[in-house]
Amino acid sequence: MPHSTREDRRRFLRGLSAALAGGAATALIPQFELVGHALAAEPPAGDYRAVVCIFLYGGNDSFNMLIPQVQNEYNLYLASRGGVYDANSNPFGLGIARDALSVITDGNGKPWGMHPAMAETAPLFANGELAFMANVGSLTQPLSKSQYATDPLPPYLFSHNDQQRQWMRGHSTGTHVANGWGGLAGDLLAVQNTGLKELPPTISLFGNNLFQSGTSALPYALASSGPAELARMSSAGGAADSIRMQALEELLNAAHPQPMEARYSSLGRTSIDVNGILKNALSPGNNGDIATVFPATFLAAQLRMIARLIKVSQTSQISHKRQIYFAGLGGFDTHDNQMDPTRHAALLSQIAGGLAAFRNALQEIGMLNKVTTFTMSDFGRTLNSNGNGTDHAWGGVQMMMGGAVQGRNVWGTYPLLELDGEQSVGRGRMIPTTSAQQYAATLASWLGVGDANLATIFPGIGNFTTPKLGFMG
Repeated sequence: MPHSTREDRRRFLRGLSAALAGGAATALIPQFELVGHALAAEPPAGDYRAVVCIFLYGGNDSFNMLIPQVQNEYNLYLASRGGVYDANSNPFGLGIARDALSVITDGNGKPWGMHPAMAETAPLFANGELAFMANVGSLTQPLSKSQYATDPLPPYLFSHNDQQRQWMRGHSTGTHVANGWGGLAGDLLAVQNTGLKELPPTISLFGNNLFQSGTSALPYALASSGPAELARMSSAGGAADSIRMQALEELLNAAHPQPMEARYSSLGRTSIDVNGILKNALSPGNNGDIATVFPATFLAAQLRMIARLIKVSQTSQISHKRQIYFAGLGGFDTHDNQMDPTRHAALLSQIAGGLAAFRNALQEIGMLNKVTTFTMSDFGRTLNSNGNGTDHAWGGVQMMMGGAVQGRNVWGTYPLLELDGEQSVGRGRMIPTTSAQQYAATLASWLGVGDANLATIFPGIGNFTTPKLGFMG
């Protein structure tokens, strides 16, 4: 087979695989769809709501993102972090100078410091549109330091893959569960999306993921540049492109007596149709673009496309009322050179710039109060240095942004940052005081998941006295 033919074939298969992976399997696997409809009991039709998950892969050192500003608390922080970092005089220090912090004040009048790279989000906090959840992480049940050696712990603590899965599932029970809480919420809420039903409520700008995998809902994946296109196949292209597209159409439209062939063909047909509808809706000529200027960063590009998708989802062609988006940013596994300006600080700058622009875009399209953005990450990181960076830890700080968020608050219990204090199991690995289940259940409830379904999506949520927290009102 000639090299060019092999490459064309590879490109075709890659493109078709992307389109199929991005398609909505909901409409194509009837038995799964029936399960989804059977579960969808409570949510009444209502105004549009969406959640946007930003997953920070690798374990964000979030105690350097939100830092105590009160002097005695800051002193503990600085001692645990080995002093203020200075490339020449203290290259192993992990601390940020107090006078360099971006100072914010919560609703109780308590000052806090944010990493200077997060300064763009300070106005959002001041306006009540941004909040923090302190010391949240994977838990099986409430846990004190005295119980650490005897009571049940989440499996595989400090493991990237396992802790990512537990955050995405919304619980730490069952190590082989194939569903995430975003996908299971999508199963329940998809019934409200009465327009383009073939487009699932779970839309990813960061590829396939466990978080959005439900029983019937699966991630519809697309790039920050828009829906995928099949390489060298287009009815509007040249003669060869048109012939290839016609051949594919004939293949997909042919009768397929074998069930697997029929399902595969139907999936391909639906995926191509959905891609075409989205591509048309997102066209600037159809008012599918936005005016807000975003930074030229990887995360900002994802958030910009999400803002455009939210905008066009309100059109009669798509008409969705509940959506669950997923974006991602890697690089947070900062074992080495964490304090180099190109490492953790640069990542936090991406987050701050992306969030600030996304907030403005939501205001532009009239969706500021209807979209809630939140972060998740594997875990926090050790307070002390491994010599050049930090290691895997446990509890950390997450962010929630949106007009419906009870902002200008640090929710949960921010711990005293001691290496071996009452909340630490050594090296500043903080035992969480709020569970990832409670955090996720609060967001799912705001989105429209009824209380009766929370225990199904979040098994073990009953182990916590307050299953839902107050940060969404």
